[in-house]
Amino acid sequence: MKYAVSAGKLTVKARSSVHDTTTVWDKVTGDVDADADAIEQAKATFKVDMTSFDAGDWLKNRKLRKDFDMEGNPTATFTLDSVSDVVRDGAKFTAKARGTLRWRGKEVVLDLAGQGTLDHERLEATATFPLDIKKLGLQAPKFFVFKMEDEVTVEVSVRGAVKA
Repeated sequence: MKYAVSAGKLTVKARSSVHDTTTVWDKVTGDVDADADAIEQAKATFKVDMTSFDAGDWLKNRKLRKDFDMEGNPTATFTLDSVSDVVRDGAKFTAKARGTLRWRGKEVVLDLAGQGTLDHERLEATATFPLDIKKLGLQAPKFFVFKMEDEVTVEVSVRGAVKA
């Protein structure tokens, strides 16, 4: 079945020795081709509007927008390459996934751990993964005198329905 992802959220938690920063992107869309009875064969592509985010205050937003050139790199794409270790409980499942993140002219292979619900009407899923932003050609920003760590924790959630 083909599902259209119409809502989603990407939350990135960056740590420093003094203060953590959480940034949320709220425009996630995508297409999923999955069979509720064979999740291991699922394929998907997700897009994140990188210009639509909130780091908690205008100064952090301005710094991230400039340092990471969000306007010049407005879309990040994630392609689901494989799903494994699926454990089902009715429509609910847990699984591992591997996919490729494409942003800023770079490609990074990611391993995710997730859970969700998939049936013949809807799809809901969340997944987490660590990301070393240096692999995207980025350096962790400094907020005032606090330098953030280069490895961040990412959580993504998506919701969609069967395409009409």
